[in-house]
Amino acid sequence: MRLPVSLVAVLVTLAGGLGAQAQGCQTLSGSVTYLDRMALPPEAVLLVEVTDHDLRIEAEARIVTEGRQVPVPFTIEIPEGSEGTLRAGIATGGRVVWLAAPVAIDLGDDLDLGEIVLARHQPMGFVATYRCGDMPVRVGFTETAEAVMDVGDQRHLLAPVPAASGARYEAAVDPTTFFWSQGETALVSVAGAERPECRLALPLEDMSWHAGGNEPFWSVTVEAGMLTLTRLGMEDLVLALQDPLMTEAGEILVLADHADMPLRAVMLRRPAMCRDTMTGLPHPETVELSMGDQTIFGCGGAPLSLLTGRNWVVEDIAGSGVIDTSEVTLSFGTHGRVAGSGGCNRWFASYELTGEGLSIGQAGSTMMACTEALMTQERGFFAALEQVTGFDIDATGRLVLLGDGPTAITARADIDG
Repeated sequence: MRLPVSLVAVLVTLAGGLGAQAQGCQTLSGSVTYLDRMALPPEAVLLVEVTDHDLRIEAEARIVTEGRQVPVPFTIEIPEGSEGTLRAGIATGGRVVWLAAPVAIDLGDDLDLGEIVLARHQPMGFVATYRCGDMPVRVGFTETAEAVMDVGDQRHLLAPVPAASGARYEAAVDPTTFFWSQGETALVSVAGAERPECRLALPLEDMSWHAGGNEPFWSVTVEAGMLTLTRLGMEDLVLALQDPLMTEAGEILVLADHADMPLRAVMLRRPAMCRDTMTGLPHPETVELSMGDQTIFGCGGAPLSLLTGRNWVVEDIAGSGVIDTSEVTLSFGTHGRVAGSGGCNRWFASYELTGEGLSIGQAGSTMMACTEALMTQERGFFAALEQVTGFDIDATGRLVLLGDGPTAITARADIDG
């Protein structure tokens, strides 16, 4: 029996269990289409994800099209009153081929989003993203058929090995670190610690990517299959992207060619922290751009990506440490909101990240009473937040929130949080 498309959707609500039922749900509906004159194969899958402002999945739908062509309708239920972002894409052959720009949602009422137009997705090195429980895993491949796997902040180079089914890749020095693909599902293990079963998900990266440098000033935008290079006092160059490659060192190699001239740009993206030479603002990648006999250097990726997608556990407040039995945390969302635990009360505040630095507004909180020591620490934490003028990531991966004087706050990423 052939089921209606809407019944094939798989719903996930992270609130879970009876709490989600008591909270109530709202229905979000719409359809997706694309402009390419290309038929969908029967095994194509529509992926729809709703995330909150902290990038946590609130709900998802996986709809097997079973030969149906665009527009493909979808319905998805999410917790009542939620706000966040909806993303949609179509996958075939274990890879997302079409992808939509994120759609902001504010769910005061049930919403019909209408028709969402997808564009052809060109991966930037990593060809597939999987979600293993709450942990995203990205996978790419080198020209020599090795796999490059990102798990959290760690990058692993894996070699192909024989497997009874699917495609399996292992680390040469540690076979308990592996990626075993079964199409839209995969098994992932790092140093013997197996993750929950992984499922194909929408890519993590934005639809556009930026890099830039100083002396000489330059900037690059990669979007919609094109690379645009801007240089001071010169006309912009617009080049067509080739399929990005991954090197055996786990770097992303981007090639772009001019349509009318024998001109090629070669850009190497290294997963190494880079700090803007003028502002000191950290970026997740070090970038090298070459054209002809000229090579320029700079930073790439969004500084915001270094803050979001993880829970930060505070280890020091203005040089005074923290009380051993307390847990003080921060979690940065993507829409200018930061929240966490002050050690006694839950707290929230706004933040602003610009090209010059980071600032955090006055914190609001719940009104619980705790011991005087905890309350004193919490007040000091809130005061330190308001003194923040910038941030950095140190050599150990810790978040350092900077103030006008000494370091305001130091925190470590809670991988399980």
